[in-house]
Amino acid sequence: MEKRQPVGVEIFDRIAERYDSISTFLSLGIIKRWQRELVRGLEKPGFVLDLACGTGDVGALVKGKSKGVVGLDYSLPMLRVAKRKYPEILFVRGDALRTPFRDGTFDTVLISLALRHFERPKEALSEVRRILKEGGRVRILEVSIPKNPVLKGLFITFLKRVMLPLGKVRSKADVTRHLYETIVNFPHYEKLIELSKEVGFKEASYRTLMGGLATIYSLRG
Repeated sequence: MEKRQPVGVEIFDRIAERYDSISTFLSLGIIKRWQRELVRGLEKPGFVLDLACGTGDVGALVKGKSKGVVGLDYSLPMLRVAKRKYPEILFVRGDALRTPFRDGTFDTVLISLALRHFERPKEALSEVRRILKEGGRVRILEVSIPKNPVLKGLFITFLKRVMLPLGKVRSKADVTRHLYETIVNFPHYEKLIELSKEVGFKEASYRTLMGGLATIYSLRG
């Protein structure tokens, strides 16, 4: 039976060379700040996995203070861009739901703006727990929908009336449609905390950025 590639990979394959500029454009330049916030305070991250690494920016942020960084992604075009940008980092092609790593390999796993693209986030979290050392740390950055009703309404309006139309300028309509659907369908906040504990994480918490436009989840194995 032919192996089916993860949902959304074809889109990222197609936009790989323009991914950095598209993401910066659609986020109004905020993503880089969020990614720096994701790794803030990770003074001794040990051996790090940048899961669904895309073009490699998050792993590069912690490389200097880690014992080593591995970036894993399913999209070969995205990995080619990552290797060109950061030749000193090891990048591996693989499925986040079935990684090629042994149990307890990593001290830290970072997932930046990627978990919502997985069809089965609980299964992805379970795989992360498997390859994480006991007591290891996971940090997840995701776009989120604000809890405040006013901010929520404004954000949904922005997604529908600004991001979707503007996305057509820099990419095809299916790209921004995919991004929109993954944001609104993601198990935000307490739902993700519950999933994390169900797969064996001992500690799970979150903090919001910019009134809930993004959320950083912190898990410990």
